Amino acid sequence: MAEERSGRGDGKKTAEELLSLAEERLNEGRFEDAIKIYKVIVKKDPLHPTLAKACNDCGVAYASVKQYDMAIGFFNTALNLSKYLMDEGMSACYNLAQIYKTMGDDENADVYFNRAVAIKEEHKRRDEEAKRTLNQETADWV
Repeated sequence: MAEERSGRGDGKKTAEELLSLAEERLNEGRFEDAIKIYKVIVKKDPLHPTLAKACNDCGVAYASVKQYDMAIGFFNTALNLSKYLMDEGMSACYNLAQIYKTMGDDENADVYFNRAVAIKEEHKRRDEEAKRTLNQETADWV
């Protein structure tokens, strides 16, 4: 299992290296190619931060090819791993809101949009608190 996580021992790319490659394909609009790479990443049993990002990005790729049920599944998996995402799932919530809106499910769209806004507001609150604390701690520095 350790060899799988590191990607070493078999000469293949690590999950993290594959994530970069998949992101390139996603940015190039090569959604089907990106999906194939994301599937390989998931099978590698990557570290949770890599898995969370891969699931969110795979959801984006599936949404881009209008496979909304698959996209929803991947976004929900990313949300289950949200503590490993840099934005704590905010983008996954926005993505789900967009998909539900596209599908005509305004109720779920509102739920996920409001959840994304709440995460954003919590980030803002923590940032402001951190700045206040830092200013207090460094006030006497010359």
